Amino acid sequence: MKKLTILMIAVLSMSNLIAQDFTDALRYSQDDIQGSARFRALSGAFGALGGDMSSVNLNPAGSAIFTRSHASISLSSLNINNDISYFNGRNSTSDSKIDLHQAGGVFVFANTDDNSSWKKFVISIAYDKTANYDNQWSALGRNTNSIDSYFLAYAQGLRFDEISRFTGETISQAYSEIGSFYGYGNQQAFLGYESFILEPLNNTNNNTSYYSNITQGTFNQQYDYIARGYNGKVSFNAATQYEDRLYLGINLNTHFINYDKSTFLRETNSNPDSIVTNVGFENNLLTTGNGFSFQLGAILKLTQELRAGFTYNSPTWFRINEELTQSISTFVEDIDESFPVNIDPNIINVFEEYKLRSPGKITGSLAYVFGDKGLLSFDYSRRDYSNMKFKPKNDTI
Repeated sequence: MKKLTILMIAVLSMSNLIAQDFTDALRYSQDDIQGSARFRALSGAFGALGGDMSSVNLNPAGSAIFTRSHASISLSSLNINNDISYFNGRNSTSDSKIDLHQAGGVFVFANTDDNSSWKKFVISIAYDKTANYDNQWSALGRNTNSIDSYFLAYAQGLRFDEISRFTGETISQAYSEIGSFYGYGNQQAFLGYESFILEPLNNTNNNTSYYSNITQGTFNQQYDYIARGYNGKVSFNAATQYEDRLYLGINLNTHFINYDKSTFLRETNSNPDSIVTNVGFENNLLTTGNGFSFQLGAILKLTQELRAGFTYNSPTWFRINEELTQSISTFVEDIDESFPVNIDPNIINVFEEYKLRSPGKITGSLAYVFGDKGLLSFDYSRRDYSNMKFKPKNDTI
């Protein structure tokens, strides 16, 4: 079960959709508590216990606790509840689904030499869905800030001939060429101009100042958010048992990201002298990526009942690709005529691959086992998110 609460969206921000920031890094760096029923029942505190396929994802030494070969698969119910408050508007959404969160198998090879201190060798492979991005919500309310500020922020300072069409050029051709030569920011200014939201102060090629066709006042806004996707990990594990007290393990992990986000902003107004009274702005972003990390782990039986665990998670080195499609529609009410405008370039923006290094993590664990009657387990993890890094640090365009 997963519950997400959005208590307040104070400002509907339309910041740069592509420039990566800490929210992207956090999204791909954080792990949900997902896995087998036993693992989730203990909130993932399995670092000193092992003996569960999901625990291999936490501490690679956990596979050495198995006494015989084992395989498992886990399905779980995912429930998402959103409560959204945006200015004077309130809305609630909920969704539920059955999802595959964990699968894997472990193969135990016992040492037939009774005189050896190394009792067994274990190899395993485990799949875990570390994060689920499925979510959907809507925010509705009356705002005093318009979407026009988004387009004006990009347009100011840009030459008019770098955000507009040449004679005989189609919307698709212009959008594609502007993106190729000048970049994403010029494309946003182009959408604002072609949809009549903004106008140049002077209708000359070297003009760099713009004004809005939407006058100040209040605006009815609806912001729809739909996301699908997940962050998954496949671990190739090897572990061993020394005597009856020490268990050691290593994981080599391959990570994959698939994140599909669609947003749609609808804005209407009846402000005096406002030429544009209706705006619909849609963005569809597809993010895919892969990465690598490793883990080192140990479990030590201090006594028959008391166990301690330690795990080192290396940083995860991701390579990420993004694709974006956009469209905008407006309704223009001019003095002489009124008409709808629909700008759909039908162009996929494929952005340059970038790299993300998510922070490493260390975990210390303690567990006390009361025979077959029960147990107490405690995990403490530390991760420094200030170590997250993007490469390249600056966009080339």
